[in-house]
Amino acid sequence: MKSPDTTKNLKAYEEKLAQMIEALAQQIVAGAQARVYRNLKSPRGTSALAKSLQVTKTADGGLQISTDKPYARYVEFGTVSQSARPFLTPAVEEVKVTFSGIMAQFIT
Repeated sequence: MKSPDTTKNLKAYEEKLAQMIEALAQQIVAGAQARVYRNLKSPRGTSALAKSLQVTKTADGGLQISTDKPYARYVEFGTVSQSARPFLTPAVEEVKVTFSGIMAQFIT
């Protein structure tokens, strides 16, 4: 049986970890948006794709980064006639390093 202090500490760690993971998801979105804007032909242009990127909570309590723009996959991975202009994958790769550091804090 866990003591009340142990349960309280576990709950605090769970909440802190959830907040950190949500912040990392927001960093991924910000990084992906920045890449979309960098890839625009006009440096002053706007991007419906960049604006549509968002973090949402799933029914099971997880987080999902999504867009309602069906063409996002073609921008990310390219097509036969258009080269890929990845925006999400590099943003995730950048945040992996940060996530590894955060997990090391919780493991030690």
